[in-house]
Formats: sequence, C-alpha cells, structure tokens
Amino acid sequence: MSINCLVEDELQAASGVRNRRHMRVVGGLMLLVALLVSVKINSNAQVESVQAASLAASSSVCEPFAQVNDDAFGLGTGADGSYAGEEGFEVTVFNDQLYIGMEADNSLGARLWRTRSGVTNPGSQADWEEIAADANGYPFSVSNRAQADHIDSLAGFNGYLYVSTANGGSNILGTRIFRSSTGNPGTWEDAIADYGPGFGDVNNMNFKDMQVFQGWLCGGTQNWLYGAQVWCTNDGTSWLQKNVSGFGHNHADQDNREIWSGYVFDNALYFGVQNLNNYADTGDDIGKLYRTSDLSVGPQWTEIYSGDPGSNRVDILGELNGYLYISAKSGAGILVLRSLDGSPHSWSPVNIPGLDGDPQNSGAVVDGATFYNDALYVGVSNTKTGFELWRTAGTPQDQGGLVDWEQVDSSGLGDPKNIYSELIDFNGSLFAWTSNYATGQQVLKSECSLEKISSPSPTVTPTPTAAVTASPPPLASPSPTATSAPTETPVPSVTITEQPVPTIKCPSGSDYCQDPIVLSPPYSVFLPLALRPSP
Repeated sequence: MSINCLVEDELQAASGVRNRRHMRVVGGLMLLVALLVSVKINSNAQVESVQAASLAASSSVCEPFAQVNDDAFGLGTGADGSYAGEEGFEVTVFNDQLYIGMEADNSLGARLWRTRSGVTNPGSQADWEEIAADANGYPFSVSNRAQADHIDSLAGFNGYLYVSTANGGSNILGTRIFRSSTGNPGTWEDAIADYGPGFGDVNNMNFKDMQVFQGWLCGGTQNWLYGAQVWCTNDGTSWLQKNVSGFGHNHADQDNREIWSGYVFDNALYFGVQNLNNYADTGDDIGKLYRTSDLSVGPQWTEIYSGDPGSNRVDILGELNGYLYISAKSGAGILVLRSLDGSPHSWSPVNIPGLDGDPQNSGAVVDGATFYNDALYVGVSNTKTGFELWRTAGTPQDQGGLVDWEQVDSSGLGDPKNIYSELIDFNGSLFAWTSNYATGQQVLKSECSLEKISSPSPTVTPTPTAAVTASPPPLASPSPTATSAPTETPVPSVTITEQPVPTIKCPSGSDYCQDPIVLSPPYSVFLPLALRPSP
C-alpha cells in the first residue's frame, strides 16, 4: 500500500469520526425537536385548543339535526321568485305550543306558525299550522303588507300571547301589536288601538324582544327621528313610554337609534342597543347596554356597557350559572362577554374573537341563544359557510378569562346556506329556526347529550418548552487514527423561557369592561434555524 493510500485512508477515517460526531449532534437535536413537536408553537393556537373542542370530537353530542317542516313552510318564493332577504324571526312557547315568527315573501307579509294542538314532538310539515293570515291572506287583517312585513317579537303576558310586526324595507308606517288568549286564527285584537301604529308615532317602525318585568310587558323600538323608545303595559292595552328617547337624560339621544334585545336578570330589565356613532360611517356603530331596576314613574336607565366602534350592537344571549352573557361584533369576529351582576366595569370577555378565530363568525341574532340542558347554546351567524352552533357550560379554562366552548355539528347544521338561526328548547328538544336564502327557512330539531359537557372540559396543560442552547461537542483529536473511539456527545442543554401570557382584552378605552384575571401561563418554544457543525 502506498503512503498516499495510507494517508487517504487515515483522512477518510478521521472524516468519518467527525461525520459520526456531527450526526450524533444533529440526531440528538432532531430527537429533541421531535419531542417538542406536540407543543404549541403559537400561544394563540394553544388558547384556541383550550377553548374550542374539535368538530370531530364534539359532533356526537347531539343527534343528527332533522328538518321538521317544508322549506319556507311550503309557501314558495312568491312574486319575486327568490327567498333572498326572507328571515326567520322570533320563537316562543305559549300554552304548550311552539310558535315561530316568519318573514314570508313581500306579497304575503308576516306569517306565524305553531305546532298543532297535542303535538309535542313535531316531525313534519303536517304538525304545523299558520295562524296569522285572515281569509284574504292579510297578516292580522293588515291590508298594507309592508306595514306588517314580518313578526318582530313574541311574548306571553297575563294569559295572552302578544305579537309585534315590523315595517318592511325603508317603509315608515309604524309597528303593530296584536294579542290573543288562544292564538287561534281570527282571535287577534289590536293591542295599541287607542294609540295607532307605532304608539302614535310611525317612526317607531318595530317593537323588539318583549320582556315581562315587575308586572309590566315591555319592548323596544327603532326610531331614526327621536331615538329608540321603551314602551310598557301593565294591563295589555294601556301603554306608557318608559325611557327618554334614545336613553337620553334630559333630552333625546338620536344616536341610540334601535333596541335589538331585551332580558330580565338579577331584578333588573336590560336592553341591548345600537348607537350610530358617526352617522355617515356605517362601520363604526357602537353596541351599548342599558338597564333599570325600577319601572315606576320616570325610570332611571344606566348605561352599563359600551363597545368599540364597529361593535355594532349588543345582543343579550342569556343567563348561565349566575352570569349574564352578551355578544357584540368586531373585525375579528363575535365577542362574548359575561358579568355576575351586570354593573359597569364587570364585563369580561370569555372567548377568542370568532370563537375559533374565524372573522366570518360575525355575531348573533335576537333569540339566537338559549339555555338547554345546563349549557348555553349560541347560533353564531356566518354568511359564508353557514351559521355555527356553539355551546358552553361556563367552565373556566386554564387561560385568563376563557370558558369552555365547543362547536356542535357542522356549519349550517348540514346546509351551508343556513346563515342565521334562532334557538329554543321545546319539550326536551333543541330547535333551530334558520334563515336560508337558497331554499327558504328551515326548522331543525335535535336532542343533545350532556355527556361531554357535564364533565370538566378538557384543557391543554401548559407544557414547558424551550429556547434550545446546544453545547458544542468536544473538538476532534488533532491526529485521529482509524481505530480511535469517538467521544460521546453530551445532550444539548435546555433553557426554559416563560413568555408573557396572551389574554383576551377588553375594548380599548372601555369604561365598562374588566380584563380577565390570568390563571396560568402558556409557554412558547424557540427552535434554532441552523446549528454550526463541529470543526
């Protein structure tokens, strides 16, 4: 063997030692990386995994939703040949029957459907009857269908069912209110006959979300001239305005134009309001919330929550475990907040925007949430992929302020054209009353199990992750030989770096919101992009 060959062999041997040593370093680091793969790189992603269970894991909590009516109750598209703009409005239970308010085609106007007498578990169109149209097809005998375009509110009070209708489109004709002790066709009487449409002011174009409080039946109007108004009755036919228009103090506040939702909580009456803010900018409307604890003469209303510009309006979702839940809009999606006593400074956000980070999950609608089997269910509007049904048991999670949330079933409950939904519990079943511009409104029914949500919601335990600092391996011997044993490479050292906790924050500058208390920190991991090989 020549000297050159011997030198070449020795060089190759030395190179092999270096390569093996290098491979051990890289292999050790790759093993470390593999062990860290399961750790969330992005803290927000970890928050999402804490808050939202996967659809695959939660789809079994409800039986498949079944449609129990014909599309649009079989009324068809009407004169314009389209279901566009025809909504589902308002749901209630009265005298053991389920009532569903509807916006039918403009040629028909408002329609009101209910389960037939004795039907406790509707399963098809045959189980429903329409009760608003008279012999001429006029809703509640209102010949101007634009005045009674759709049902706007339903409520039982002192043995009567009350129904309000709203004006269609840009018509300013005044709201109408009717009542019946049975709900049967032909038994409806005008509850504001002594005042005329709109309580005497046609600018009151609707009357929303009637509530019973302290022996009064109250609801709220949209009024673009004077501001939103609260009207109440204690006998069913005599009505009094119970606020300064627009919830002003000494004079009307025209910016608070519309009341959207109402609720009674902790001995107080609440109304969610839309404030126009800058009239010329339709994207900067502000959601506000007002309440009063006494409806005596000159009730005192207090503004207890105000969102950021763009929050649009406040929708009151309902009560769960002693908390009142509300929602508002944001550019990043629906925001849900809750409070134990409803006071200013007490409102804490309890979700990531959009619930799963989807900005298309924009908000909720009136009657779009319900308490069912110890959980709060929320129909989250989405005009792109269909509304999403979410629920929470209100269980605090390991991240500051969040409660457990999980999506129930697929978007649109199987039909992505179902873009909005009201929800109600009727005889142990969960009903969704959807708006669908492609096929017409649908009534969907399911029974949902508590098995997954009654136990503590699964959480992601923060796993310490690392900024990796690799200790350089020992240098190779200056004169390696073919028989030299490689030196063992130490395991790279690990340094834990705790990162700031990403919390869900209140709207900037809000005087009504309280940032949540952080419960425990998540961690983040830093992985080096390159490691310098040993010399």
